[in-house]
Amino acid sequence: MSPGPPDVPRPHAARRPAPQPEAPHVVRRDLPEGGILVISPHFDDAVLGCGAFLAGRPGSIVMTVCAGLPPEDMPLPDWDRRCGFPSARAAVLARIEENRHAMAQLRADEIRLDLLDSQYGGCCDGLGPRLARELARIRPRLVLLPLGLFHDDHVRVSDAALMAWRVLGDRPLWVAYEDALYRRRSGLVQQRLAALRARGIRATPWLTVPADLPVKRRAVAAYASQLGPLGLTPGRGDDALPEHYWRLSLEGQADG
Repeated sequence: MSPGPPDVPRPHAARRPAPQPEAPHVVRRDLPEGGILVISPHFDDAVLGCGAFLAGRPGSIVMTVCAGLPPEDMPLPDWDRRCGFPSARAAVLARIEENRHAMAQLRADEIRLDLLDSQYGGCCDGLGPRLARELARIRPRLVLLPLGLFHDDHVRVSDAALMAWRVLGDRPLWVAYEDALYRRRSGLVQQRLAALRARGIRATPWLTVPADLPVKRRAVAAYASQLGPLGLTPGRGDDALPEHYWRLSLEGQADG
């Protein structure tokens, strides 16, 4: 006969895990309470790169640059086909809705510019002056721009934002966020920082924000059409790692 089960001590009442905060408590002397604008190359970039920060700053504005509708007869790009769409226009219309749901999770407002994504043959000619005009109209106190890693649209939007910075000056405060997913590629962040330094732009560490938060996971999950092709499960990839921000200043300037 087989031995019976060993005596097992009676378990204590299970402790409930401490609830995760909906948004991180971030304090910095130079962090404004309002007037925050995030420049996002595509619909999902601001949420992937800044979602935790935005969750703690309701009422912030997300400006998506490549948000224009392609023409009806636009050939279907491979990326949109992999995402399951019948046409390029249907893909953008769906992403507009996904973005609305994501913004609602973060209690953020959205602005869409009408430039086409590069996969639709779009370009960023004239974007620097366009951004300068938009920012002069909105008058934010803090601008978050993509550091500008790997993807052509990201690099061009970042460079255009830097051009707008030259036009508008240091008010508002200018801070770069690391482009999610691409920042994991070996050496890319360091290469971009070195390239900015060669142009007379200094980037110094400004803020790190914990990102493994339920509210960010819900916002990322709103972009359902792209999660599979990206190989991304909300909360289990780069989107859950801490968000890093870099304060930008011109060489010779003192940091504020």
